Amino acid sequence: MDFSFPAMLAILFLQSDADLLKQAFLVCLIHELGHGLVMCLTESGIREIRFYASGIRMKTNACLLSDGKMLAVYFSGPLMNLICAVLLRNISPVTAVLHLGMGIFNLLPYRILDGGAILETFFENRPVFLKIRSIFCMMLSAVSVFCLYYWKIENPVLYLTAVYLAFSEIAVDKCLSL
Repeated sequence: MDFSFPAMLAILFLQSDADLLKQAFLVCLIHELGHGLVMCLTESGIREIRFYASGIRMKTNACLLSDGKMLAVYFSGPLMNLICAVLLRNISPVTAVLHLGMGIFNLLPYRILDGGAILETFFENRPVFLKIRSIFCMMLSAVSVFCLYYWKIENPVLYLTAVYLAFSEIAVDKCLSL
């Protein structure tokens, strides 16, 4: 566990509704369980689980998997969230919205999210496309920060997330991160 994880949790508990934060944390765990389940089913195994300020990352032995199995691993977390959103829509609408948001958010094309990993699997031999994707993601972060400011949203976590995602596009990590 990275020191930033409990530090971020403390900040979030000071800034947010504790019950909603507990639900959001559970949604994150369910997302990662989706990845973990498919990692085990593909027999690639879970090599590492890390807790960071930006969330939870699981690493697998990616070299053991075909592109199809890698895509299954990448899609499994968001798919788990989308399934939970559908199942919970009438039982717990707030939790269903959290699952829906987590599933869609993780499909964004940023390098450190599942959507970015999916695109890298499809376009690994086309570095020009991946460079265009990175530029698009940095612009998307800038537009997000502008929209947050324009609509007077004062949640610092949203601003930090947008900035963090932009900077993540600069760093290059060849490891499988979920």
